[in-house]
Amino acid sequence: MNSVQKQAFLAGSGVESAAMLLAIKSSLIVLILIWTTWVAIGAFRAWRFGDLEIYDFLWQVMRASIILLVIGFYIQ
Repeated sequence: MNSVQKQAFLAGSGVESAAMLLAIKSSLIVLILIWTTWVAIGAFRAWRFGDLEIYDFLWQVMRASIILLVIGFYIQ
């Protein structure tokens, strides 16, 4: 953004664009971390009750972690 666009954003929203971008990135990372934890706990419960094999459990947790890493890379 150029200086005119930054001034217009600040006048319209009341916060700087960098602060807003940081808040959006932080919120997205928190949501993805909660989702990854939810997937891991759900897979663990299924494995504990015998609905999943250990390899399926590991695959689900690894897949969620890879998604977390990729989204974190692009958010950076």
